[in-house]
Amino acid sequence: ETPERIFERRCALAVLDAALGHLRTDYHIAGKGRIFDQLSPFLSPEPEPGEYAALAHTMQMRENSIAVLVYRLRQHYRETVRAEVAAGLSDPKMIDAELQHLAESL
Repeated sequence: ETPERIFERRCALAVLDAALGHLRTDYHIAGKGRIFDQLSPFLSPEPEPGEYAALAHTMQMRENSIAVLVYRLRQHYRETVRAEVAAGLSDPKMIDAELQHLAESL
């Protein structure tokens, strides 16, 4: 681990954290804070067997509805990360390259 590599990883994590904060705010403003709080643990890892079913029972929903909500949350997160990266760039053509660099930094 070089200091440059550590710095790049910290920058990437800061971008992801900022995007997560914006996403959380969006959901809470929309009155969906409880949904965000319940589903956000599934943003990255795939669910263990039975996790969606248990959550569906807790939220009084169908399991496939949970899967759809997680899919939409992940999609919204990707869009929010993209917007966060774009906000720091002067050239919008560089977004994809910056996203690739962000992924490589992790």
